[in-house]
Amino acid sequence: MTANFDEIAKQLQQELKRRAVDPSSPDLPPMPPTDAPPEQQPIEVTHGNNDMPMVIIRHAPSSQEAQVYCYGAAVTSWTTRGEEHFWVSDQNKWQVGGKAIRGGIPICFPQFGPYGDLVQHGFARVSDWRIRSTTVNEDQSVTAVFGLTSESGQEAMAAWPHKFDAEYSVTLSFAGLETRLSVKNTDDKPFSFTCAFHNYFKTSVVEDARVFGFENLKHLNRLDSDKEMAEQEDSGAGVMLTEETDRIYMNAPEELAAFDFATLKVLKIKKTPTLQDATLWNPFGAEGADPGWKNFICIEPACVTKPATLQPGETWVGAQLLGVE
Repeated sequence: MTANFDEIAKQLQQELKRRAVDPSSPDLPPMPPTDAPPEQQPIEVTHGNNDMPMVIIRHAPSSQEAQVYCYGAAVTSWTTRGEEHFWVSDQNKWQVGGKAIRGGIPICFPQFGPYGDLVQHGFARVSDWRIRSTTVNEDQSVTAVFGLTSESGQEAMAAWPHKFDAEYSVTLSFAGLETRLSVKNTDDKPFSFTCAFHNYFKTSVVEDARVFGFENLKHLNRLDSDKEMAEQEDSGAGVMLTEETDRIYMNAPEELAAFDFATLKVLKIKKTPTLQDATLWNPFGAEGADPGWKNFICIEPACVTKPATLQPGETWVGAQLLGVE
C-alpha cells in the first residue's frame, strides 16, 4: 500500500500546475440573472449558526460556494460542485464575543501563536469585522470585502496600542478561492506584526494525507522549544503526519500542495512572497485536542519568523489562492 501511495504522490506532484477549472469550457453555466432568488445570487448577506451574520459567496460558472462569518471574518466553508474542502469543529459555540471559530480559515493577526503579549493568534479572529463591499467583477469572479480598524473600539484590541486599518477580501473565481489581507498603518509611529491564514483542510484521515513543498526545508519545532530542524529528503513522496506535529517552515516555496490518498484529492496553495513561512499542524489526539483531529490538516501561509514592519502610512498585503483537483 505504501509503495502505491508513494508512486501516486510522485505523479501528482508533477501535475500541480494544472488548472482545476477551464473558463473557456462551453459547458460552464452562466452567472445567474440579477433577479434570481437570494439563494442563487452571487452574494447573499444572511445569518448562519446561532443567528450570526455571514456572507455566502457563489461562483456559479465553476459551481463554487464559500461562507464567511463577520465574526473573525472566518471562512467556514468552501465547496466545489458540492464537495466541502474545509473542516469545522462540532465543538464550536458560535457566539460573537466568545471563542474563535475553530475550522475553516481563522485569521491570525497581529500575532501568530503565543509569540507576543496578546491572546493566542491575536485578536482578528475574535473581533467583529464589518462588510465593506460585495462585487461581481468583469472576469466573473465574486468578491466580498470585510474591514477591521483600531477605531472600532473592540475590547479584544485594547492590549495592542497601534492604529491600523485591516481589509480582508474573499474571492471565488475560475482559479479557486483567494483570501487577501491588507494592513495599513494609520498611526504616527511604526509597528510590527505577525500573521497567518490558519487553513483547516478536511481530510478523510490525517494519516492518509501527504504535503508537498516542505522537502529539505528548515523548520522550527514548536513542540521542542522552537528547535531548528531540517526536513529529511522524501524522494518526492511528500511529508506525512504520524504524530503530534507543530512546525514553522522557514522560506517556504510559493506553491504548496496536499494530497489525500483516500479520496485522491489534491489541494493546492499559492501564496505571496510576503507570507514567507508556512506552518504544519495537527494535535494528533494530544491533551485538549478537538475530537475531530483525525479529519483535518492545517497548512498555514504565514509571516512569523520575520515580522512585518510598517511605517506610518504604509500598507502590507498577503494573499493565498487555493485550488482543488
